[in-house]
Amino acid sequence: MIKSDWLEAELLSGGILHLQLRKAPVNAFNTATLIELGELFCRLKGDEKVKAIVMSSALKVFSAGLNLKEARHFDVSEQTAILNGFHYCFLQMFSFPKPLIVAVEGAAIAGGFFPVLCSDYRIAGFNATFGLTEVKVGVGFPTGLVEIVRSMMSPNDMRLIMQTGKPLSAKQALKVQIVDECVRDGEALRLALVIAKDYADLPPIAYATVKQQVRAPVIQMLKEQMNKAATSKPQPWFNKETSAAMAHMIESTKS
Repeated sequence: MIKSDWLEAELLSGGILHLQLRKAPVNAFNTATLIELGELFCRLKGDEKVKAIVMSSALKVFSAGLNLKEARHFDVSEQTAILNGFHYCFLQMFSFPKPLIVAVEGAAIAGGFFPVLCSDYRIAGFNATFGLTEVKVGVGFPTGLVEIVRSMMSPNDMRLIMQTGKPLSAKQALKVQIVDECVRDGEALRLALVIAKDYADLPPIAYATVKQQVRAPVIQMLKEQMNKAATSKPQPWFNKETSAAMAHMIESTKS
C-alpha cells in the first residue's frame, strides 16, 4: 500500500496495482505532485510484484490538469519548473514498460488528459469528457507533450482538440479512438481491472520491447527536452495574455 495526501496505490491479486488520484476537489497538478507521480512510475517499473497498473480517480473528476489558482501567479522560474515537471512525469508514464490501463469517470482536461494519452488501454464512463484547453488559458503546449498528442491522435482530430480547446464527450472520444471502450457511469474501474488481468498475463519482456518499439520516437523527444532543460536558463512559458485568460477560466468554472 502506498498512500499520500493526494494518491493511493494498492497491490491487488495477480500483480495489478490500483493507483487512485484523491486530491480534492479536481486532482489538479502542481510541480511537486508531477515529480512525485513521475518518481512513483520510475520505481514501479523495477518492482517485479507489479505486473500492470490501473489508474483511476476517487473523485467525480479524473483530473483538471494544472492548478490554475497557483499557476496564474508563477514567475519565470516557477513556469520553467512546471514545464520540467510535465516533461518528467509524462516521460515516465509514456515510457513505462508495463501495461497502464486508465478508468476515466468525469473530466480529464489539459494536463489531466495526458495520463490517458500515456496509457495503453482507456475505458470511459458515458459522462467522461476529454480536452486540451491550453489555448483557452493563454499558453502553448510543452514541446514534448505535443509529440505525445501527435502520436495518439490523427492530425485532423489533433487540430480540432488543440486549436479549439473544446472538450470531447466520451462518445466522441470513442469515435476518434482516444478511448477504447465506453461503459455505464461507475463501471469503468471494474472493467479496467478485468482488462488489466489480460494485459498482466502477456510475456513481460516481449511486452516492454514492443511498447518501446511503438513509442521510441516520442520517448526520445521527451528525453531531449529534459536534457535541454537541464542545461538551459529558465524560459517563460506564459505570455501577456496568460494571467487574464487563467483568471477568466477560473471564474467560468465557478459559474
